[in-house]
Amino acid sequence: MSTQPFFSIIIPVYNGVTNDLTICLNSIWEQSLDKELYEVICIDDCSTDNTRSWLKEQQKGHNNLVVIENEKNIRQGGARNKGVKAAKGKYILFIDQDDYYHQESLGKIYIFLQGKDLEILVTDSAYQFKNHPHNNLQLNLPYKDLCDGETFVLKNGFAIAPWRLCFNRDFYNKNNIQFEENCRIEDIDWGVTIMFYAKKIQYQPILLIHYIKSESGTTDNMYKNIEILVANTNAANRTYELSQTLYKNSAIKEAVIKLTDKYYYFTCKYMLGLFSSIKSKKEIIKLIKLKDSNYRMVKFAIKHPTIFSFLSNCTVPVFRIARYIRRKRTAKRLTSKTNIV
Repeated sequence: MSTQPFFSIIIPVYNGVTNDLTICLNSIWEQSLDKELYEVICIDDCSTDNTRSWLKEQQKGHNNLVVIENEKNIRQGGARNKGVKAAKGKYILFIDQDDYYHQESLGKIYIFLQGKDLEILVTDSAYQFKNHPHNNLQLNLPYKDLCDGETFVLKNGFAIAPWRLCFNRDFYNKNNIQFEENCRIEDIDWGVTIMFYAKKIQYQPILLIHYIKSESGTTDNMYKNIEILVANTNAANRTYELSQTLYKNSAIKEAVIKLTDKYYYFTCKYMLGLFSSIKSKKEIIKLIKLKDSNYRMVKFAIKHPTIFSFLSNCTVPVFRIARYIRRKRTAKRLTSKTNIV
């Protein structure tokens, strides 16, 4: 590119051709924003399909597409870290390969950022199931004024999803913010960290991302994979450590602990749908760093790990049927709303 781009769009890629990367990239190429204003950085994390050769073909028609090929798999966090190092844009955007941008959304945030000195712009998303598209805002937060990260959390709660944030690259690098690498569920503590350093942050109800809930996603497989449950608990532990260090003297320390507690709850909740040995489940419960919890389920698990582990193996069929029904109802409810964007 002949000029410095305004946006660097970073996409961690693994077997992208078979996981909707084509849809994701097309949603970028179809934006009317001048191509000189953005670069797209795809970090291929050792795909086993033909994604690498496909991306090379894509580069022939898009001179703002940068492809980085990892020699070893470092998962999404590591791929995003690599993408940031290679980025040249003033602002950075993350998107997952199986999500896509809303039409003309990049132009909207570009216009909004003109003449401003924001460190973080928090946008919105449409939370949807595959083949059930809609334009309803997932957050629609109440507080839209410029503020610091602490005030933002007090007014709106945490906004930790990387793909909703558009952040200034210099601000990000100055504070040495990075993702945990070589692990699943790397974004919880990352989101809490970036909010700590933010002094100029603002939310705008701009639908940027269509976030697709799919059966292949990490969080959607917690009840099928004990390694994901361990990763979720470890992510909560890293966030708890931030409450004791980075947020030790912060007015929102308790909010960080409350967020941590929520993810411990997810661990226990999804354990109800996972059939595994009582021993392995007890080992996960032992990882929990909180001595107390606002959730009765977590309290019970901490106090009676053997009993909880045994009972959770008995609930697996009921949990899976209930989850299936709930997903169907949620998809129907979301798509039946009046589109607001």
